[in-house]
Amino acid sequence: MRNQISTTNILKLFFREYAIQTNSLIILAATLFIFIIDLNLPLGVAAGAPYVLVVFASLWISGIHFTYLIAILALSFSIVGYFLSPHAAAPLHIVLTNRGLTLLLIICAAVMVIKIKKANIDMSAIMTQIFIDPITGYKNRQAFETELDTEIFRSKRYNRNLSIAIIDIDLFKLFSDDNHYRSKNDYIKRISQEIKSNIRITDLFYRIDINVFAILFPETDLIEAKKVCEAIRKKIASKIDKDEEERIKISMGITMQSEADSKIDLCKRAEEALFISKRKEGNVVSTLPEVAYKDKSHVPAILSRSRFD
Repeated sequence: MRNQISTTNILKLFFREYAIQTNSLIILAATLFIFIIDLNLPLGVAAGAPYVLVVFASLWISGIHFTYLIAILALSFSIVGYFLSPHAAAPLHIVLTNRGLTLLLIICAAVMVIKIKKANIDMSAIMTQIFIDPITGYKNRQAFETELDTEIFRSKRYNRNLSIAIIDIDLFKLFSDDNHYRSKNDYIKRISQEIKSNIRITDLFYRIDINVFAILFPETDLIEAKKVCEAIRKKIASKIDKDEEERIKISMGITMQSEADSKIDLCKRAEEALFISKRKEGNVVSTLPEVAYKDKSHVPAILSRSRFD
């Protein structure tokens, strides 16, 4: 199943890239076609309309540079067309006026398209900032709420596993007051980076509260998710100084999506599993329902799963 998913993702990327290249070639070919028509049948100011259309068509291609390219080609072809096309059909001042208006139309269209693209880029940046936690640089609770709906829908639609882990990092004994918020943030950032580096690319990682994180494990059952979380917990423990080990508690609660679960049901069960870990004084990975596994190998659990599917 994982190989099929990987192949599907590769095909999607291929066709998406192919579609972008095809659109670019169509727009370039249309620009050249307009130039040829203009040479054989001088269009005058009417040539501005098809050139404006290809400039606006560059909205199909992301990035501003392609619009610059089409605008420069349109301007160049219009100027070259003035020297290569016959002028006998109209007085010279009319031809010059028409060509000037054509250039003006192309420039105005290019400016409008570039502003639209820049506005889209700015909007995308703003939307990205809304979903990013400023301390860790990872996705926040708002992104978690949004993407969890998507993953639950995908899990039910394709009858695939979806596991969720909630992680609580208790630094209370290490920092007993709020005067060390910078040091707290440094610890939170370090631990979050460690967690992120030990999950797959396709696993989704979020900071959903001050000391609380969540991981969505698509295509992962409960036993496998527990193996990964145990490996993460051990990896973090190995990076913590011995004098700090007893004062940092990392508790994890895991559950798996069932057919009847709503988002609220899934999150509530994961939180209940987390509370079980915290009642055991932390540094524990708990699941609901409970599962047990024997780690027969010294290979970390994260290495047993593909990071690219």
